[in-house]
Amino acid sequence: MVLLLIATVVPAVPVIAQTEQGLEWGFAYDDEFHFMMHLNSTGFQITEEIYLICNETLPSIPDAISNWTDLPHTGIEAYYANGTQLGIEIIAFVAMYNVYLPIGNWSLLSSLVRRTHDVENLTMAIIEPSFWGYRWEDDDWVLTDGGVTIYSNYTINVHVEYLKTDGFLANYTVDAYNTTTGADAGEIVLERLGIEEYRETTDPIIVTHPNDIVYVEGQVGNSITWYASDDYPATYEIYVLPVTNPQILIAPFRIKSGLWNDSSEAITIAVDGLSVGVRDYTLIVHDLSGNHDADTVRVSVIEESDTSLIWIIVPLLGIIVAIIASIALRWHQTRTG
Repeated sequence: MVLLLIATVVPAVPVIAQTEQGLEWGFAYDDEFHFMMHLNSTGFQITEEIYLICNETLPSIPDAISNWTDLPHTGIEAYYANGTQLGIEIIAFVAMYNVYLPIGNWSLLSSLVRRTHDVENLTMAIIEPSFWGYRWEDDDWVLTDGGVTIYSNYTINVHVEYLKTDGFLANYTVDAYNTTTGADAGEIVLERLGIEEYRETTDPIIVTHPNDIVYVEGQVGNSITWYASDDYPATYEIYVLPVTNPQILIAPFRIKSGLWNDSSEAITIAVDGLSVGVRDYTLIVHDLSGNHDADTVRVSVIEESDTSLIWIIVPLLGIIVAIIASIALRWHQTRTG
């Protein structure tokens, strides 16, 4: 029953889509990818670590892809961790037309796979931001060889996903069962190793929360500094939103972004040179899995004349306090006299 499963990776059928560009390879010749392979079927079980190695120069990509089968491919060798080349199990990869995909235009690939013919119940998989993939099901799957039916009356479910960073396979799962009896026919799982950071679900944490800032227009030396923590930091963005009449909706706009490489790295933005007004500065940090955290600091810039009130109000308050204290003292003396 293993052959039933390993021959059902991606249907090699033509599809039609609008011509689009922006594709490129995300890996190179001689790159090596590690997987854990599980083959489970009646009388046949394998759980082994395997290596897939690109053993040919990557072909050029057409300027426009309008058909799923136009996606170029190159040679891939498969070895067990001990260096032994795979035997009959290699069929699991030979049958998989798309062990890898070009990166850079996942919208195009989505439009291609959605319009694949002769595949039932094909849907785009809801996966973490770092992955792209799809699922399809056939409840009347038939495997033929030279016009001869080998297997029939089976239901198969296929799930395929790729890492967007390099376009190489991240997970491939196929399970099958007899449509009539419901008897399990087996399962194939290929799970890529070494990409755990892309599947993390814990949000990063902004560990410092700077105080709001108030300064007089023209003063210098004002800035905001944040520190954030995560096992797999990736990027940051800083947005500013002018605070105006709450009845007026204004979208925040990004004023700074970059790589966030380490939890000890300070993320700083200068806020000098602003005109009088109130603004909210919001930092958003992202990790490799797309998890995020945010923090906002309000910056208020006031006119220099506004500070003159302080020199009037403070002495005035002092006088008022002195008068009240004098009255209280006299009242106490009168009561005790």
